[in-house]
Amino acid sequence: MNRNALILFARHPAPGHVKTRLAKVVGSRAACDLYERLLRFNLGVLADFQRHWPETHIHVEVTPAERVPAFRKRFRLPWPVFAQEGEHLGRRMAHAFDRLFRRGYSRVLLMGSDLWDVNPKDLQGAFRALDQAQAVLGPAQDGGFYAVGLRRPCPKAFETPHWGTSDVLQRTWDTLRAEGLATSLLNVRHDVDRQEDLSALQRHWALASTVSVIVPTLAPRDKLLPWIQHLANTLWPGDQLYVVRGVSGTQAPPHASDGMVWLESPPGRGLQMNHGARSATGDILWFLHDDCLPSPWAAYHVRKIVRDRRFSLGCFRLGFSPTNRALDAIAAWANLRTRCLGLPYGDQGLFCRKSTFHAVGGFAQPYLMEDVDFVKACRRHGRLLFLHETMHTSPRRYLEQGILRSSLRNHMTLFAHLLGRSNAVLYQRYYGI
Repeated sequence: MNRNALILFARHPAPGHVKTRLAKVVGSRAACDLYERLLRFNLGVLADFQRHWPETHIHVEVTPAERVPAFRKRFRLPWPVFAQEGEHLGRRMAHAFDRLFRRGYSRVLLMGSDLWDVNPKDLQGAFRALDQAQAVLGPAQDGGFYAVGLRRPCPKAFETPHWGTSDVLQRTWDTLRAEGLATSLLNVRHDVDRQEDLSALQRHWALASTVSVIVPTLAPRDKLLPWIQHLANTLWPGDQLYVVRGVSGTQAPPHASDGMVWLESPPGRGLQMNHGARSATGDILWFLHDDCLPSPWAAYHVRKIVRDRRFSLGCFRLGFSPTNRALDAIAAWANLRTRCLGLPYGDQGLFCRKSTFHAVGGFAQPYLMEDVDFVKACRRHGRLLFLHETMHTSPRRYLEQGILRSSLRNHMTLFAHLLGRSNAVLYQRYYGI
């Protein structure tokens, strides 16, 4: 039985240490931000790939070695993260292959982390090619390669210390063939090293878009900080977080710091999200509750709303953390309702293009059922993009008030709203205020 492994070679994003050729033109900070966006895009591609090929084990190898703990903390990946070992790139690749072959893997694919046009089908095709060939190479447009796959070690292919030249692909191809390995070529793909490479990114569905996360809350700032840090680690450079606190009486002016904007508005989830959306600058709006935990590549999935204009609104699958059988049943019903009726909950991390938000006039209901009316309005402009990725939310409200009681109350509130009850009456009955 074949055991497949995929290695992503990455650098810890730090100005002056990534995309150094490009940094001479655009500056080290801009080059670093671009590299991190490319890295996060490729991590999302790997997540999509593994959903279809779950038997393939993914490993991430990072340089420099001393930044591996910081990399793990920043990206929170569910895959093993190791330090690259070796004095030059060739030795580091040879060591990575050797380590996994020693662990019993029969087919190993290694890829770079700065590609803008790779997709899950490319990776599936590479492993299928290894059914027939003993080695595969993915040509890059500059004469190098973005991926190499082997069915057995071939250290001679990686002996040279020179890896920035235009003959890398041909030289590696010749060595693999000389070592007796039948070698196959994959599709040509592109990385970003020069200023002329940047023009393609301006039209890219993921890399050209920015996300504004809008979080309505009643919690004080200090209690939100750990959750905010968790969320910030999932966002891409250029994305921005808007935390909108509901406050009765006089509201404080906006305060911006470290890619985050603190806002205040009158309390009411619909009112708060409208206030945040009016301030947002991103072309994608992502409405998130403060008890949800997005996955490390959630911002990659949110960007899919701009890839296909047939979709006007998107959401995640619902899950609870921690959970039990009763909560799993509630989540299963919510996901069935979303799939069959196209009616997700706000807990499922709704997202849309900013143009769609303005076209429907934002959230019509100030306090309750704002998600229901917003979803129905957006669906008049396109289909619902229901992602396979799960958004985990806290079950605290269900556990405090009783799972069955909370579920019945939610559905009674929905039916009353559909029958035309006012938002003020629903709020009074729901919260007893």
